[in-house]
Amino acid sequence: MKNNQKKTSLAVLSILAGAIYFITLIPNFVSGWEGGIRNLKESQKSQADGVDNQQKGSRILQRIQVETKSNDILYSDSIVNIKTGKMMPVSYTKMYVNDESKEPNSILYLILNIVVFFGGLPFFVIPFVFYKLVLSVYKDEIFTMKNIRRIKTLGFLYLTLYVTKLVYNLTNYYIDKSTIELANYNIVTPDLGHNFLLISILLFIVVIVMKRVMIMKEEQDLTV
Repeated sequence: MKNNQKKTSLAVLSILAGAIYFITLIPNFVSGWEGGIRNLKESQKSQADGVDNQQKGSRILQRIQVETKSNDILYSDSIVNIKTGKMMPVSYTKMYVNDESKEPNSILYLILNIVVFFGGLPFFVIPFVFYKLVLSVYKDEIFTMKNIRRIKTLGFLYLTLYVTKLVYNLTNYYIDKSTIELANYNIVTPDLGHNFLLISILLFIVVIVMKRVMIMKEEQDLTV
């Protein structure tokens, strides 16, 4: 009876984990999709206005992370509060900029886009590996070499996500620093995805612990 309750709890938690995973994943795809649509509209508008898009550069609506240049000034900008009709002081931490400068290296961006495409594939593989692991635990097959390989695979998948995000964001950061300088803001280092690295390290630790447990179990069985 207790074993069935544990299995039911495991199933419910697995479904909940999957739901949370996709809830957090969907906004990233929506954001990327909306960004692509905005870029497409900008390109069409440029062509309609007779502007050579190659000369404008294709890095339009680039999202950058910023901070105010002066620590003494908390609010560097202002925006209209529609409810009061008055200007309200604001300070931005993230913004979209329409970078019309010539693209520094189109080949570099092509390579980066390819890296991001393939580097993002682990997002789809992770749920598959995770649920195979959960199914194995549900069958009471916990300390097995298959599960160790699955956990190790998850570790490498998260490590791949970390490296992809690190390379892509740092590359864009250095390009932005070399082509953009804002009046009241400094461009700062974006999120580098250290949470992926932490998850990867924790998974590799679990692999080491599981291997140690299996060795101890084998030694105990031989002793008996």
